[in-house]
Amino acid sequence: MLKIDGGIELSATDLVGHLNCHYLTDLNLAVANGTLEKPKHWDPTLDLLRERGAIHEDNFINHLKNKGNEVFTVQGVGLDNASVTQTAGAMRSGAQIIYQGAFRSAGWGGRTDVLRRIEVPSELGDWSYEVIDTKLSRETKGGTVLQLSLYSDLVASVQGRMPEWMYVVVPWSDYEPQSFRTADFAAYYRKVKYALNQRLQGQPEQNAYPDPKEHCEICRWRIPCDARRRADDHLCLVAGISKVQINELKRHGINTATDLAEAPLPLPWKPERGATPSYERIREQARVQLAGRVAGQVIYEALPPMAGFGLSCLPLPSAGDTFFDLEGDPFVGEHGMEYLFGYVFADQGGSPQYVGEWAFSREREKAIFENFIDFVIARWEEFPDFHIYHYAPYEPAALKRLMGRYGTREDEVDRMLRAHLFVDLYSVAKNGIRASVESYSIKKLEPLFGYERVTDLSDANKALANVQAALELNDLGSVLEKNKDAVESYNRDDCLSTLGLRDWLERVRSELVDGGEAIDRPVYDTGAPSDALSEWQKKINSLIDRIIVGVFLLVCWLVIYRGSGPTASPWCALLYGDGIDGISSYVCPWKSASPIFADTAPLLEEERSLRLATGHLNFIDPLFEHGPRRAAGRRPARAGRQAR
Repeated sequence: MLKIDGGIELSATDLVGHLNCHYLTDLNLAVANGTLEKPKHWDPTLDLLRERGAIHEDNFINHLKNKGNEVFTVQGVGLDNASVTQTAGAMRSGAQIIYQGAFRSAGWGGRTDVLRRIEVPSELGDWSYEVIDTKLSRETKGGTVLQLSLYSDLVASVQGRMPEWMYVVVPWSDYEPQSFRTADFAAYYRKVKYALNQRLQGQPEQNAYPDPKEHCEICRWRIPCDARRRADDHLCLVAGISKVQINELKRHGINTATDLAEAPLPLPWKPERGATPSYERIREQARVQLAGRVAGQVIYEALPPMAGFGLSCLPLPSAGDTFFDLEGDPFVGEHGMEYLFGYVFADQGGSPQYVGEWAFSREREKAIFENFIDFVIARWEEFPDFHIYHYAPYEPAALKRLMGRYGTREDEVDRMLRAHLFVDLYSVAKNGIRASVESYSIKKLEPLFGYERVTDLSDANKALANVQAALELNDLGSVLEKNKDAVESYNRDDCLSTLGLRDWLERVRSELVDGGEAIDRPVYDTGAPSDALSEWQKKINSLIDRIIVGVFLLVCWLVIYRGSGPTASPWCALLYGDGIDGISSYVCPWKSASPIFADTAPLLEEERSLRLATGHLNFIDPLFEHGPRRAAGRRPARAGRQAR
């Protein structure tokens, strides 16, 4: 947002910023008018994010060049007149690809990543342009669509035609753009653009406030905004409170965390939204936080024991217990990657030992997953009462994903889940104690059990950003060894912190038991499938066999009785395979060792020979031409037909 010749000139950043936070628009407008100074805040993590974006953009441009496209690069920085003129000239000359196009129109401006020529007429001639933007995000969000809509609008101001499509290229797509129809988002774009213009024209929202949002993580104003919320003792500082609850509390005159902490119990009013007990819980949370603030330290109180929750979920400690933490990046490839398996266990002398295994490839990810599961099974045999402790539900969910992705160690993981080997200490802590913290992150709880980290969190964040950028952009050579060491040290800290938390929660539990509380332990389970489950699985297997046989017999019928028609050819190919050996047994099941088809295979071979001899069986190519193999001696595609 800039003030030029008495008017405000806006960009896509301003439009997206307004979508994310209306208060941000007020701050940027004050800066443009000269009544507020922009904060000087440097975040190395954001610098790395920008660097990752630039690398991805460069890689896409190189991809376009390698495909034979001529790329015209608009020179200059910002939206100077020379860059705008260059862009318009390149469009009128019909350049194939225009990189870093610059536009200004009606108080709006922006620089596009890529403009691609298409053979659709416009005021330029027999061609026009569409916008392609490069993004690191796995999911295309509303802000990206708004940005593309604005860029398409700016392109239309030059070529006299609105592009029909706009595109996003993400790192895991092999540079295949995701397409979005411009008209589908036009109303949304106009609505947000209108709201921004209204705010700039002196019609701000009532009681605008820097409420915490997801955008705060990358906003230059996050430090002053957080300072204001703390100065105001805002309700958002209470751990676990929701926006709905904040609005409900304000309707009843409770405007600060202190107000909430001092509210009478039971509450003298009934909430319009939500249940009364949920408001009483956040009131108690606020009370403990206020007490901790007055004491100048993190304090806690134990919650009343409840069967199946909190401290009653702590199993009896075992010498074999393992403390597990994963480092993963959801933006690597199409499905993300778990690139570091870390776990701590006691050696024969009782000292904690740390293992950290890295994966920078899919093959290695599978290997370290299998290594960990094999370690667990071996440890389980040695210590039948052992458990795996972790913090928050990420780790078990990741193991299930990896099991499904690679189709390995399914029985072992199923048994681990049935036996409830995994103990989520986040759930135990959240439902077992009430602490004077603003969030129940394990880092916030560490003062309670005295754990001191070896690796500074700011250093760890920088190292994590470096490693994850290299993985996402497939640039493993850029991983610095010191950053890899820092990430491993951070992971070791998390594992050891989980161990420290478990031991401290055990002490809290022991104090309650010594005080007369009855707190049960979870029931030991071997993880073996129950008789009911076994019987149910037998029924499922029987049903599967019957379905397979039924489908197989249907295919046989289609081949025998309709084998000479054109519609029968795919069924013939499905039944007989590609030259018998060119198709896997899961497509051609009678070729497998399954006893279901053992007796039918010779008959089918005989039938096949007979029908081939009499000319009643026709094979076609298309079904298998995209498969992994082609049978030796296979005849070529017939003349006049394109081989696919």
